[in-house]
Amino acid sequence: MASPGSLRPGSLGSGSIRRGLLVIAMLGTAAGASFPAQAQSAASSAASADASAPIDPAAMAAVDKMSAALQALSSFHVRSDVTTEVVLVTGQKIQFGGTVDTFVRRPNAFRIIVAADTRSREMYYDGKTFTIFAPKLGYYADFAAPSTIGLTVDKAQTQFDIEIPLADLFTWSTDQKIRSRIQEAMIVRPEQVGGKQCMHYAFRQEHVDWQLWIDQGSQGLPCKIVITNKDDPTMPQYTALLTWDLTPLSPSENFTFVPPSGANRINIADVSKMTPAKGEGQ
Repeated sequence: MASPGSLRPGSLGSGSIRRGLLVIAMLGTAAGASFPAQAQSAASSAASADASAPIDPAAMAAVDKMSAALQALSSFHVRSDVTTEVVLVTGQKIQFGGTVDTFVRRPNAFRIIVAADTRSREMYYDGKTFTIFAPKLGYYADFAAPSTIGLTVDKAQTQFDIEIPLADLFTWSTDQKIRSRIQEAMIVRPEQVGGKQCMHYAFRQEHVDWQLWIDQGSQGLPCKIVITNKDDPTMPQYTALLTWDLTPLSPSENFTFVPPSGANRINIADVSKMTPAKGEGQ
């Protein structure tokens, strides 16, 4: 799903399925004028708390609790309705929508279907092989995968520069690098998201700001995620609204990629073996 560690707007199933993830609608002037007084008070209190204690332990504990709830799921399907911002050279922001369907069976299988008008991707992992497929282009590439989802996500990112949508949400409890990169964390306020009562949290890292809404019901799962890319001066955002189906996946659920007729296999570049261009990384 970055990120926490690797979050950068764009990776959560928009575009090339590379770095990035998630996006909040901005209030207009009129809406801001009528913003409830209690909300303004809550925001002011949060700002004061942030100034005195950049990392609120309660906010970190909430994310850890959510991660534990995610880790407890043996199988699930989550649909993400996503919005990606593209900033034109004029500064105007253009939004594109799409969906990301993620099917997971722990500890060693997932299938991710990314569908958007601009482009689409499919990812398969069956415990042995990871495959990424571009159905509109008819090309796919694969690599021999490790034995668990976490190790496969790490190999895809570090060796082949492929970001798995929402991956950081599912590896939070096992990847301490994510926590160590957080510079600020605060509780914003309770809010309604998709008919559910959720608690709104905000986090800051060096390269991204991200917001998280967590269901306050019995499930305790994420309802919404927003990521702002601070590396880009235009600060584009990416948003995902999450709908969970916790019905156990059928034993016949297919996580092995079967090339459709006419699909062509191509080699996938191992970026870990590439020599940086002169001056790069300096």
